[in-house]
Amino acid sequence: MSFLNDLHKFCKEHLNEQTLPPAPYPVPEVEPVQQPAVPGAPEAPVIPDVQPEPEPEVERLSPESEVLLVRLIKKALVTEIDPNDVDTISDLGDINEKNAKSSLKMLINIMKKYSSDIDVE
Repeated sequence: MSFLNDLHKFCKEHLNEQTLPPAPYPVPEVEPVQQPAVPGAPEAPVIPDVQPEPEPEVERLSPESEVLLVRLIKKALVTEIDPNDVDTISDLGDINEKNAKSSLKMLINIMKKYSSDIDVE
């Protein structure tokens, strides 16, 4: 890679329009040519200029939410649950900003089957 960098540096420093010999033939100015459409060929798809969606800003949890989260995680780590509840939890899919509250309600209801207290007993 060093060779290519050295070559590029040499060309930038030593080769320019003044140092290059003239072309042995006249070089015409070329305008871009529009190709005529081929009959029966599908048109090229128009690709819209799509800007990526901005990532949603992450909000910090309130202290109460942090406490609830830690308690739920702690409880989940020590609770043995029924296989049917495992299936229900597996059906939740991806939890995101839009469905987090409803998913939390469902998870708390499942945990209440095993204990009414969120804390580990």
